[in-house]
Parts: sequence; structure tokens; C-alpha cells
Amino acid sequence: MKNMKSFMKRRDFLIGLSGLTFFNLFTFTLGRSQIDTNQKLKVEPYDMQLRPHHILDIISDHGNGVQYEPHPYGHSLHIVAPIILSDLDLKVKLVLDADDICVGCKHLLSDGKCKDVLAQLNPSPLKQAYNDVLDCRLFDYLSIEVNSVLTTRKYLELVNEKVPGIEMICTHPKTSMEERLNGLINGLNKLGIRERI
Repeated sequence: MKNMKSFMKRRDFLIGLSGLTFFNLFTFTLGRSQIDTNQKLKVEPYDMQLRPHHILDIISDHGNGVQYEPHPYGHSLHIVAPIILSDLDLKVKLVLDADDICVGCKHLLSDGKCKDVLAQLNPSPLKQAYNDVLDCRLFDYLSIEVNSVLTTRKYLELVNEKVPGIEMICTHPKTSMEERLNGLINGLNKLGIRERI
């Protein structure tokens, strides 16, 4: 695994955070002016909007037997996780923004950005920048476009095709890749997405 050159090293990942944040600010101001107002946008209905890594967190926690309770930050993970786990046919819009889990969080700013930091890293990047890079990597790795609408089942089937492997992208700092992989496998097994070996 150490020889896999296709994955960013931690230093490169952190350096990329600052570039992605600038890129997002720059493209959002320019990109919107280029929309053809005569073209009708197709809006696909969805039940929930979630960041790709939040779904993986839920599946991994489910596989590791985590029970959800309200968090001191006030976010909605304890509400969203049981909904996702109980109905794999929910249509989920996969976003690169604040999502339904972020609702109620004390770190969520009025512009939809997160002001929290990853204190376990030094220097401590903003979670917003870290999560943007993480989710961009997941969108790319799973060949999914930002704002795609998929059922939870379809998303998890795509994830299952990349297990093992995806844990090298979605393991959070200071956590074990092996624990993340086992959580994903167990969670996918429990939900009937992955065949037990």
C-alpha cells in the first residue's frame, strides 16, 4: 500500500487545501455568469442532500456498531443516519456544500460554510477545506458528478466496487485505515450490499 503513487501524500493533500479553496472562490464568481439563461435546467427530485464522505461515515459507524445520540455541536447526524440506514431507496443529492447533516451545527456559518477546524492536525486546516478536498477525491474516485442524484443503494453499490481501496481516501486523520475498512465492509454486509465471504 505504501507504494501506491496515485494517492496524495498528507503534505500534498494539505497543500492542496489552500488551492482548492481559492479555486472554489474564483470559479463560483466566474462560473455563474456563464450560465445560459435560455437553457432550462433539469432539476431531479431528491429526498436528502449529503456529502459523499458523510454517507461513508454513517456506513462505517453502522458496521462498527456505533449508536447515534445528539452531539454537543448540534448537527443532525443522529437524525439523518437512521433515515439513511432504514431506506436505501431514498434519493440522495450528492453535494459539495453543507448538507442535511450540517443542519443545526453550531459551527455552520450563515453562508453555509463550516468554521470548525481539524484540531488533530498541525497545522489545523478548516474542516470546510478538508472536506471539500476529501469529497472532490471521492467524486473523482467513484466517477460521480457533483450534485448527482442517486439512491443510497446505488451509491453504496458504487462504493462496494471500490472496497478495499476507498478507505485510503476516506479514512480521517488519526484514525486507523484497517478500522475504517472493517467498518465499511461490516456496514455494507449488514445492509445487504456486499456478499458475506
